[in-house]
Amino acid sequence: MSLREKQLWASLVAGLLVWGAYAFRVVPVLLDPGHPHPARATGLAFLIALVVFVVAEGALAAAMAWFQRRHRPAQDQALTDAALVAGQVALVVLIGLVVLTLIGLWLFAVWIENQYAVGIGATLLGRAPMLLANLLLLEVILAEGVRTTLTLLLVRRR
Repeated sequence: MSLREKQLWASLVAGLLVWGAYAFRVVPVLLDPGHPHPARATGLAFLIALVVFVVAEGALAAAMAWFQRRHRPAQDQALTDAALVAGQVALVVLIGLVVLTLIGLWLFAVWIENQYAVGIGATLLGRAPMLLANLLLLEVILAEGVRTTLTLLLVRRR
């Protein structure tokens, strides 16, 4: 198995574990209409999950790169490798921008909770920014999962 395949498997497993635990923590809060401050309750869980995921994936990638020593790719492979790296960087930038949007939506949800301490926090309007933030997060996780899974399937076919 190549280094890239190992990194993809590590990313897939880390993502499933971390974001699965996040969903396990957040879904009950989202479904509880009586919860007074859902944005505050889920915001910390999101930040912890994000940090744990980034650290875990970075540590796994660094460990695999350290333990697997390979020769440099052939010259004709250099362009393909560069394009793949550039695509990965573009994906990371896109995910970073979406994460900033998620944080902005979360802060807006907290602001709504602070402005309307009673009543509106339990309505859909008060939860809308938080629901949108979690929907965006789900979209990013699904997109990354599909990319990882397809890459692994395509590598196996070659």
